[in-house]
Amino acid sequence: MVQQKKEFWVGLLILLSIIVCLGLFWILGSFQPWNSGMRLFVRYQFAGGVEVGAPVRVSGVKVGKVRRIDFLSEAQRKDSDGTSVKLEIQMDSEVKSLIRRDSKFYINIAGIIGERYLEITPGSIGEAQLESGSEVRGIDPPRVDQLLSQGYGVFGRVQEFLERNENTMQELLTTVNSLMTDTNSILKRLDRKRMGQLIDNLNEVSANVAVLSRGLRTEKGRKFVDQLSELVDRAHQIDKPTLKQFLQEEGVRARIF
Repeated sequence: MVQQKKEFWVGLLILLSIIVCLGLFWILGSFQPWNSGMRLFVRYQFAGGVEVGAPVRVSGVKVGKVRRIDFLSEAQRKDSDGTSVKLEIQMDSEVKSLIRRDSKFYINIAGIIGERYLEITPGSIGEAQLESGSEVRGIDPPRVDQLLSQGYGVFGRVQEFLERNENTMQELLTTVNSLMTDTNSILKRLDRKRMGQLIDNLNEVSANVAVLSRGLRTEKGRKFVDQLSELVDRAHQIDKPTLKQFLQEEGVRARIF
């Protein structure tokens, strides 16, 4: 009798432990027997450090998680635009109406050094909904490591250039410094009153040119320009020997030509 009681309490304790574990799994979203959910496969060339169990969010709200990450074989890569990683994600069935063909699948990071997660943007109403089990192409996250390495390479080349041309750069800086010093000295020796007059004269000339330009744009101005052009054309048509003979007959003795 005592032995049976012990077995009963041990069995009850094991059963309660199983129930508690299932409850915890259900709360954490790992075990949802009454929710079929929606499963999608997202392909990436670079997954950006996302891991199994990473949250999946739609419009910033957690709706699922990454269930599995697989590397594609060579044959699969040829048929999938050269991508190398495929993520299997599981989401609540409530978001099925939001996931459409034009939805975007991003790898984001929570804060500067936070966890990676998969962000999905809701699609347009006019687009068809994605069926569960569909395979889509995700947006690759930026390669920060490549940007840093390229930046280091550029800085290295700049440093190498400066080291090779150190003397030339020093001479250039010395010349620029001397030029600035001489220019400053010249400006100090100039008469500020004369400089002011010169600026005023330039402003007056500019104003006169503007008035002349406006005058030439009038009907009389255009007529004057046309007459002047016609006069120049006629002058070009005069034969030089004939003009020379005419001037000599008129008593011009100076040798013009």
